[in-house]
Amino acid sequence: MNKKRSKIISFIPAKKNSQDLKNKNLKKLNNLSLFELAILSAKKSKSINKVYLSSDSDEILKKGEKYKINLIKRNKSLCTNSSSANEVILDFIQNNIKDNIENSIIVYLQPTSPFRNNKHIDQAINIFIKKNLRSILSVTENKNFYKSLKKNKDTLSPCFNDKYITNNRQNLKKIYSPNGAIYIFYASDFLRKKKLSFAKSGYYFMNRIDSIDIDDKQDYELAKFLSKKYLKIRK
Repeated sequence: MNKKRSKIISFIPAKKNSQDLKNKNLKKLNNLSLFELAILSAKKSKSINKVYLSSDSDEILKKGEKYKINLIKRNKSLCTNSSSANEVILDFIQNNIKDNIENSIIVYLQPTSPFRNNKHIDQAINIFIKKNLRSILSVTENKNFYKSLKKNKDTLSPCFNDKYITNNRQNLKKIYSPNGAIYIFYASDFLRKKKLSFAKSGYYFMNRIDSIDIDDKQDYELAKFLSKKYLKIRK
């Protein structure tokens, strides 16, 4: 496949409602909504050819107009708490990627990763292309994986061996978890599988601050505190 002719398309999903934080994608850091930070990251990328914003919210779409990107009014049936990312991505590809689909690369950017920036995106795309990958996702180190506990009725018990609970972290094998900031894959692969698949995926490492993922109010308050200093560096 000739990667030089590939189309690199950013897809930003930004529904109005969220189960754990009301109007989450409209929450602001340094006077910019979370979805606006995602748009700016994509637009500043040197690799991305086209940017799409998908939302059921007229307010979000109206605010998105000034960025001169492609706007999609998403069906409300794809904006429920039970709607999966796979369903949203499938709908997007089927209705918007018509030409050269075999060479269409999707860069899926969730607005809930406000400290991800254009440099992260371009570095991840560069790894994806140079290593001839079919998919790549951003990850961060999960320092407490082996120390995980599961809840029983009235007690907690280790998910793994007891010895890991008191072991020095430095003696344990490093484990990484997806941070939700960047997913890159071929549109054609997604259409064949109808789902995101990262069984043999490449990875792009991000530190813990850049990996902050806003799910609830506590995440948002932490991001607000850090953004006073940290997002200034990112402008």
